[in-house]
Amino acid sequence: MSTNNKPEFWVVTGAASGIGAAVVKAVKKSGANVLALDVDQSKGIALAEETGALYRHCDVGDLTQWQQLVEYLESEQADLGAPTRIHLNAGIQIAPPDAPLSEYQLEAATLERYRRMMSVNVDGVVFGLQTLLPLLAPGAAIVATASLAGITPYATDPLSAMSKHAVVGLVRSLAPDLARRDIRIHALCPGAVDTEIIPHAQKPKDAQFMTPDDLAKDVIELMAEKESGKSWVRLRTDKPRYVIPVSYTHLTLPTNREV
Repeated sequence: MSTNNKPEFWVVTGAASGIGAAVVKAVKKSGANVLALDVDQSKGIALAEETGALYRHCDVGDLTQWQQLVEYLESEQADLGAPTRIHLNAGIQIAPPDAPLSEYQLEAATLERYRRMMSVNVDGVVFGLQTLLPLLAPGAAIVATASLAGITPYATDPLSAMSKHAVVGLVRSLAPDLARRDIRIHALCPGAVDTEIIPHAQKPKDAQFMTPDDLAKDVIELMAEKESGKSWVRLRTDKPRYVIPVSYTHLTLPTNREV
């Protein structure tokens, strides 16, 4: 709960399914206010009815829609106050999940698919930060869902890996300045999670994936992390996560440590 005796107020993007939906369900049970943002109207409304969260249609790659969201939050109609927790979670891969793996390769990428992926994976984080950061008070926390592909190669979908590297780089680069405002920002970098964006060709019957609920626990815990700029890497639920911290005083690369 927040220090002003009001419930925490979470904003979650990509909230209608996968990790986002799991986070909405978990934090709503804690008594927090939750604004769930997604382009999938039917799933978003169903989630709101199930959990009591507030759903709002939002294309995270559209700056105008973010600006409209801020206008809504600042209006008397919302009566939610400033967000205390922001989970910038929306993400897609370069091709639809039912596409053959050949369509995920660089040479197969169409301009339309490329622009859409970058708008969701990168613009969605940039625009969310640009518009929401001015609203935040000290003590607020932000988690951006990146990927293991944001810190390691991902030959299956190199363009998606590029976008996730961008997210990790942005989080790590913003962390020192935000820390001076007592605002924390982190990147969640999971391995394989059973969500709708995973290529079907990478989901054989015997494949083992983490569940969105597993990662929701990490998101909630990461929001409470006092140091800023960390990248949390989770490969499997039965293995410890790895934390890559930010060096505030010099530019040498930090070492990984297991927790």
